[in-house]
Amino acid sequence: MHNIPLFPLHTVLYPHGRLPLRIFEPRYLDMVSDCMKTDSGFGVCLIRQGTETGPAADCFNTGTYAEIIDFSRQPDGLLTITLQGKRRFRVLQTAVRNNNLLTGEINWIPPNEAGESPEEYSMLKELYLHIVENYETFYAHEDHETVSPAVLSYRLAEFLPFDNDVKQEILETDSAQARLELVKTNLMSME
Repeated sequence: MHNIPLFPLHTVLYPHGRLPLRIFEPRYLDMVSDCMKTDSGFGVCLIRQGTETGPAADCFNTGTYAEIIDFSRQPDGLLTITLQGKRRFRVLQTAVRNNNLLTGEINWIPPNEAGESPEEYSMLKELYLHIVENYETFYAHEDHETVSPAVLSYRLAEFLPFDNDVKQEILETDSAQARLELVKTNLMSME
């Protein structure tokens, strides 16, 4: 069991994913400062009920551990950071510090990243390649032809305009193939 700070957001971060954030609340400025001093990260969880500012929000129990890979101070004094999603976790219990920072006792979820994308998901890979070649610049430095089923499922869930409930369901699903099936099903229901 590990205790980590939690950052409840109205978005889902996936392993291997990136997320830019502007930090302005004192509790999160302190959290980011502590993480940078100790070379550690924090958990990102989708908000179930509440807001990103003010009192600690109620969030889903499955989230993604994130590390800060870039930061800068803006002319207006705000801090801009870019997160890299590392691995999934489940929150066992939470606590709220005096400054309203949410923390959680967590267990790591073992990664399920091996294997090739089955032929039945070739259209998903084609869609992914189309998106990264024509629209997405955040991941331009990566080799997209050899994307694993796990990364393919996470990236498509990140790119496509699914509701947050669907994105969270994909995050909570342990099997890469089952995640691909969820992406495919939800994509087809959008047509």
